[in-house]
Amino acid sequence: MKALHFRRWACAVFVTSASAMGATQAQTIYRCGTSYSDTPCAQAVTVPTADPRTPAQKAQTDEATSRSANLAGQLEKARRADEAAAQQRAQAQTLAIAQAAKVAPKPQTDGAPVKAKKGGKHKKVAGAAAEKVSKPKLSKPKKPDGFTVKVPAPAKTPP
Repeated sequence: MKALHFRRWACAVFVTSASAMGATQAQTIYRCGTSYSDTPCAQAVTVPTADPRTPAQKAQTDEATSRSANLAGQLEKARRADEAAAQQRAQAQTLAIAQAAKVAPKPQTDGAPVKAKKGGKHKKVAGAAAEKVSKPKLSKPKKPDGFTVKVPAPAKTPP
């Protein structure tokens, strides 16, 4: 918010100073190589500084600049409002998901009682819903049919 006010203030200062400079007499500017100065050098080239626009054209340009600045401010305000609304929707959605996870019924077993086993472990009684889950069997990799080189282990030396 502070940046927006600073931009508007800076724009107002620039427009005011630019219009004040236009009202004063144009100063002679000299170009000496790659630098510009108000004092001539040995091979100075005069740079034209007069504004070729009419006062009506200048007023039209100033008005267009003002309208553009106002429109930019409105668009920024709308964008910030849209971003705030999107953030609120995301927070509401996250909260709804969290509440739904708390309220959602937990999956139940087939209603069979749990019997205690030795050692304090529990096992479900075999029922229609109880299924044995087996781990997939891993097979050893097969040896290739072709020729392979085997390096013998180093011989053990007695201590």
